[in-house]
Amino acid sequence: MNLKKILTCAVAFSIMAGSFNVTFAANSNSTRDTTEQRLTHRKLISPSKGNAQHEQLRFVKLTSDDRYDYYLDRESVKWKRVPYTASEYMADIWIRMIEKSQDVEPIDDADISEIAELAYAREQNINYAPSDIEVLMHKQYFLEHYYLRPQRKQIQFLCELEVVGHPQNNEAGRAYDVRNWEELIPGSIESIIYKKVLKTIGDAMSYEQGHMTFADYFEEYTRISIR
Repeated sequence: MNLKKILTCAVAFSIMAGSFNVTFAANSNSTRDTTEQRLTHRKLISPSKGNAQHEQLRFVKLTSDDRYDYYLDRESVKWKRVPYTASEYMADIWIRMIEKSQDVEPIDDADISEIAELAYAREQNINYAPSDIEVLMHKQYFLEHYYLRPQRKQIQFLCELEVVGHPQNNEAGRAYDVRNWEELIPGSIESIIYKKVLKTIGDAMSYEQGHMTFADYFEEYTRISIR
C-alpha cells in the first residue's frame, strides 16, 4: 500500500470516528437503559438525588389519581419492532396500579415468604430499595399492559389484570392490532403515563439506530463487513 492510500484511509477512519462520537453521545442514555433491562439479577439500591432514581429503582412512580398510584415496572420494559414496519419500534410496558386506601403492615420473614418476588430476591441476594419493597408489599393491585409508539405519539391498551397474591402467567390479553392505536387525549391518565414513561426510558430505541451495535455502525460507515 503506498503513502497516498495510507493517508486516505487514515482520513476516512478519522472522519468515521468523529461520526461515531456524535452518534453514541446522542444514544448514550438509550444504551444504558437497554443494558440495565437485560440484567436479570441486578442489585437495586436507594437513589441519591435527581434522576438517579430512574436508573436505580425498579418501580418509578408516574402519577396518581383519586384512587390509585401508578408505577412503571422498569424490569418489564421491552422494545419490539412495530409489525409491518421496516425500522420503527414500540415500547412494551407494564404499569402497576396500587389503591391508595391499602394499608401495608411492617415487613417480616412471614411476609417475605408469602410474596414470591421478595422471597426470590432474598434467595438471589437482590437488594431492593425501600420504595421498591413498599410497592412489592402490596398483595392486591392491578396490572395494565400497554404498547407505546413514540414516532407517532400513540398508545395501545392490551389488558388489565386484577392481582391478589401474585399473577398467573396464563392471562391472554388482546393481540396487537394496528386499528387499536389511540391518539393521546390531553390530560388523560394515558397521556400522562405515555409522557412519564418516555421521560424515564427515552425514545431513542424507537428508531432503528437505537438498536445498532458497534459492528453495525462500523459496517454502515465503512461498507466493510467484519462479521
